[in-house]
Amino acid sequence: MRSATIALVVRFEGGKPSLVETLSDEREILFLENACEEGEEAPLNELHRRRALQSREDDEFGDYVETLLTQPFLRSDIRDHGVQWLRSKLRIEEYQQTEREAATTIASYAFQVYEQDPDMTDFSLSGTASLVRVRVFVLNKGQETSESKAA
Repeated sequence: MRSATIALVVRFEGGKPSLVETLSDEREILFLENACEEGEEAPLNELHRRRALQSREDDEFGDYVETLLTQPFLRSDIRDHGVQWLRSKLRIEEYQQTEREAATTIASYAFQVYEQDPDMTDFSLSGTASLVRVRVFVLNKGQETSESKAA
């Protein structure tokens, strides 16, 4: 049986919970957990900053590989490795998109479960072939993101 973890980031508006974000990456969930335990003021802002930095680094490397592949006198083994890297990158992006879609679907149902019983902040949902641990992180007013303040 496959097992995964999804984190729901929730805040309360007018006494009612609202879903701010869904996380499915184990490193991001661990970062959020540690940031909340340490009393970080805006843990999602730091998480978004880290994502942007990683994305920028990935884009820079991708640009480097693409530029390298356009060189007219490139050795064939280097060209082959570059093409393999690009194909791998595409497969990873497709997988991540599928994972995001699945996480969104699961999170929607899990949030309904949480709305019915707000004391359920760590529970599991199981299917025929998988088990998903759901963790709920509730942001207090000091932990609102800049996006949530604008909402």
